Amino acid sequence: MMNKLWEKLKKTLLVNPGIFQNQDISRKKVSKKKGIPIEKKYLVSVSDFRHGLNIEIYRSSCEEMVIELQGIDLSLINSLRRILLSETMTLAIHKVFFYDNSSILNDEFIAHRLGLVPINFPPDLIDFFSKKNLKEDQRLIFELKLSHSGKLVKRISIFSNSLKWKSYGLIGPFVKNSSVNPVFRDVLILKLNPGQKINCECHCILGIGTMHSKFSPVGTVFYRIFPKIKIINEITGKKADNFFRKCPVRVFDVEETPRIPLKKLVASSPRFCTFCKECLTSGSSKIPFIRLGRLKNKVSFVIESTGVLSPEILFHRAVFLLVGKCNDALANLYENFSPINSKHQGSK
Repeated sequence: MMNKLWEKLKKTLLVNPGIFQNQDISRKKVSKKKGIPIEKKYLVSVSDFRHGLNIEIYRSSCEEMVIELQGIDLSLINSLRRILLSETMTLAIHKVFFYDNSSILNDEFIAHRLGLVPINFPPDLIDFFSKKNLKEDQRLIFELKLSHSGKLVKRISIFSNSLKWKSYGLIGPFVKNSSVNPVFRDVLILKLNPGQKINCECHCILGIGTMHSKFSPVGTVFYRIFPKIKIINEITGKKADNFFRKCPVRVFDVEETPRIPLKKLVASSPRFCTFCKECLTSGSSKIPFIRLGRLKNKVSFVIESTGVLSPEILFHRAVFLLVGKCNDALANLYENFSPINSKHQGSK
């Protein structure tokens, strides 16, 4: 049974690579003479993938990055998205020990709010401590100790900037010269009335999004297939102005042409198209002027970070995690099937 499975897998991967070709045959034009599709056939190979891949950063900041990817399959992009959401390691508050809490909020509620505060931690230290299991004397600890004096009648608000790092154990020298603090200083934790106080210790650990959503380094990650707008019939004059006003996101633009005295409609910014189809209903004629579609080989990939790591570092880590998964899959494949293949060849 296993020998037959290995032979089938071998024939699939080596003998018949054409199964990985583009399977969309809805718009293929077949030549009458040769009987083969006119368009190019793309095979899955490392060299073709390297030459066909194109990555451009459209917009980048400390919290968000928009990447335009071309020549990559949607399954790989979705794998990167899922890795960023649930498998990228970060630091977060995991346990909170309360010594005094006289506020109106109970301990569990405050601990939950503290756990969702994003913590800034250097990425090189994440790599160092992820290879070792943190022991009791190697944990990162924050302290929250405040009280309302009672001199003011109004209640006071406690924000995330009140969390102070506490030098403790063997991890202290590593973090001493690094910026370890909450990413946002204005996250509201609780409020204290006159005479109330709070005293607790917050212990942080490394984790991934599958353990809890507080370890996820991104707010959201999504991809959007690039729109394709084709103007079938030339639109000029007043019709061009009507189409330009009809689009809510200003995808079209009106340009003057030297040969024709009238203005001409041009799709200047197709990436902003939301497929509202207002441009399809603008013309009074039954003949369509514009055709909408999608470019399957071009995608806009958006990464919105929570601030614990920059989007560039997150994308870099997601790619390397995906490469590691592929290497593990190949190692398991060789380990499980190579002995069977050798036995099968020996029997022949």
